[in-house]
Amino acid sequence: MQNSSPPKHRQWGDFQTPLPLARRVCQVLDAQGIQPRLLIEPTHGAGNLILAALETFSTLEHVYGVEIQAQYAQQIQTTLAEHFEKTRLSQLQIELARDDFFQHHFPARLTRARDILILGNPPWVTNAELGALDSKNLPFKKNLKALSGLDALTGKSNFDLGEYIILRLLDTFAQADGTLAMLCKTATAKTIVELAPRQALPISQIRLFEFDAKREFGAAVDACLLVLRIGQTESEPQVSVYSLDEPTFVKRRFGWVGDHFVSNVQTYQSSKQLEGKSPFEWRQGVKHDCAAVLELEAVDGELLNGYAEVVQVEADWIYGLVKGSDLEPWQTPAPHRRLVLTQKQIGQETLSLQSTAPALWAYLVQHEKVFSKRKSSIYRQHARFAIFGIGAYSFKLYKVAISGLHKEPTFSLVMPFQNRPVMLDDTCYFLGFDEYADALFTVSLLNTAPVLQFLDSIIFRQAKRPYTKSSLMRLDLARVADPCSFETMQLAWERAGLHLTAPVTLSDWEAYRARLNHSLYISNRQMELALG
Repeated sequence: MQNSSPPKHRQWGDFQTPLPLARRVCQVLDAQGIQPRLLIEPTHGAGNLILAALETFSTLEHVYGVEIQAQYAQQIQTTLAEHFEKTRLSQLQIELARDDFFQHHFPARLTRARDILILGNPPWVTNAELGALDSKNLPFKKNLKALSGLDALTGKSNFDLGEYIILRLLDTFAQADGTLAMLCKTATAKTIVELAPRQALPISQIRLFEFDAKREFGAAVDACLLVLRIGQTESEPQVSVYSLDEPTFVKRRFGWVGDHFVSNVQTYQSSKQLEGKSPFEWRQGVKHDCAAVLELEAVDGELLNGYAEVVQVEADWIYGLVKGSDLEPWQTPAPHRRLVLTQKQIGQETLSLQSTAPALWAYLVQHEKVFSKRKSSIYRQHARFAIFGIGAYSFKLYKVAISGLHKEPTFSLVMPFQNRPVMLDDTCYFLGFDEYADALFTVSLLNTAPVLQFLDSIIFRQAKRPYTKSSLMRLDLARVADPCSFETMQLAWERAGLHLTAPVTLSDWEAYRARLNHSLYISNRQMELALG
């Protein structure tokens, strides 16, 4: 999310709700038949949502707000006094607590209330950004998503503070009966729904109203009003998506279909036959976070690093590099970049480079400060100059790759360069093959309409990384291949204008299909054995 707010505001994710937006939110809730007696505002700020709620809901009897920033405490009192007669205010019980939400204890009498509306606009800042700002506004660090191993050390564990607040509210008010309505990032709402069955969240009747956050807050991020019923659990929660400007027209539905989380329920129903498990394992490209040192450009016969220095190290440690932005439909041209490797498998010690590759070692030591500044915790407790996303799979001669960052899927064949395998960066996911024919058949299947439709039904385009290993592993290539013939493959190559670099025959196709089914059998058998 692009946000130019100064640090003192960013540490609070301080997007105050404009009064017109607050009123529109309450009008939509009113039209949904919501008639609260108790209003909870967990981060009330200037109080526009409280003001709009009091204007809209004549049934309100009790308002309870929490806010940590001192300047808003007096402001909200003044705002309410200016907008409402004393008679109206005297009929209300208004409790405003100046406190840190992350430490606040809501009274038990509220957590079991009926006809409750929890209405808010919680912070839109992430825990990673708060850490960068050295903010004190951090919740107790907890693995909320139950991530394991590497995922908990990398970007998957980064979460929006609004996400934490919503989850805590759902836990705190699990025994209440009413509605939760939160302005938040669309990604945050999606995460809540995805977590719901796994964590038995007490939510149902979920609706999402999209709005223009750039217009309302000056924030370049997909945003929504998340509305859900609290106090009841659904085994397969699904979300009806509307526009806040057209709150009666359902644009699409996303959520759970059986055990599968999908982005478009209707599209998924017509392509779910491809749901399964990939017979081949998708891998992510090399992660190093040291582009200025390890990524080189070939210029006039020389290799230059990001500092425009000529790099001369042992050739055995330099490989062609393709980044996600380099991938082209069907087949990617020869790379103009190079990547310096420091390891050829994860966890390999690097000290031996001092004797086996002295020029490389000297180069790495020269730039050791750059490596030491890498922020990701993934590098801690590992060898000097460690990299990740490297292993035997990286050295397969033929690869089929996709950029995880692109909105539209582009599957591309990546050929060897100078008779050596080409590396991919960590924005890419790929399948590696020893034989050209296997890679060719795979890229052909992945570029078929049924595959693209299936992926469209399970990925979320507004995500920073729409395509992930977990989503790609859901595609059963054996089922994709079932209705296809060798003639189908040949026609696809002709339409794509693909020039084959080696002869490929019907027997190659039949052998490939047999390997697909065998690989799937082995994969399923391994899973059965693991489960006992």
